[in-house]
Amino acid sequence: MAPTSSTVSQAQPPLDHEPDFHCERIDVNDDKEWDELFKTYWDAWKDPPQVTGLLTFPWLGEGGPREAAAYEAAKRGYQAEARANPNQHWIKIEDRALPGPHRIVGGGAYTTYPDGAFPDYAKKVAAPAQDDEERLPDISLPGLGYPAGSERDSLMRQLYAQMLSWRPRVMHNRPHSYGHALWIMPAYRHLGAGAALLDFWLADVDRLGLESYLEGSVVATSLYLEKGFVLLERPVMVFRYFPKNKSDSPSAEWPHLVRRLHAEPIAIMWRPAGGAYEEGKTVLPWVGKPRRAKL
Repeated sequence: MAPTSSTVSQAQPPLDHEPDFHCERIDVNDDKEWDELFKTYWDAWKDPPQVTGLLTFPWLGEGGPREAAAYEAAKRGYQAEARANPNQHWIKIEDRALPGPHRIVGGGAYTTYPDGAFPDYAKKVAAPAQDDEERLPDISLPGLGYPAGSERDSLMRQLYAQMLSWRPRVMHNRPHSYGHALWIMPAYRHLGAGAALLDFWLADVDRLGLESYLEGSVVATSLYLEKGFVLLERPVMVFRYFPKNKSDSPSAEWPHLVRRLHAEPIAIMWRPAGGAYEEGKTVLPWVGKPRRAKL
């Protein structure tokens, strides 16, 4: 799951009213509703600024024509993916105490895998790091992306290859629901909106009797734990510089971005069907036994 935030966001003035939250799925074929939801997705990543967001959404937060073009391409790219997969669902949360038609203050997205089947890329992306150390992972995200061969493109590929490699290991083609986005606009954080979105998603998960899986941020981890998720790993990711030629060397931005990525660790999290977990007793399906402390 794309992290909601991993650092302290900028101070926001308190709301001047009591919010009235309401969650529901959106119709991804409704361009007007999709546009309003996706704008909150993009804008929520700007506060606080995170390297994960910068690598996911090119030119995020810089303003100007490059960001505008990247936003439009990402908006349509993610919508096309959602339309192509009937098991992918996008949720909006509205503050119905607001006047007027624009009341979306956050959202989320999840995909259900009723037969446990994985897309081919989920297995492919990890292969280069293990089998071909001279080749960048072959992975792309919806939208424009950074220029091929650029440092940010390289970091994005390595970040997502390592992050996405965990789900095949943990889920082992078992039926499950994968949470891959959760965000709240800054003014509505810490008011229960994130919990309301999770409750909406997990009600669907529990109705279907499925396990669930996500990749979470540092800040959001405590909320996921409250909702029955188990923290499995915070993997230490490795980011290798791929020179274009023998005289090529990293820019000053490269070590800065790598350090920030290490300061924003991703949490690999799993929730058993129904959310009932007892440490030392609940069997982890991918290992066939409960987990034990590693001393």
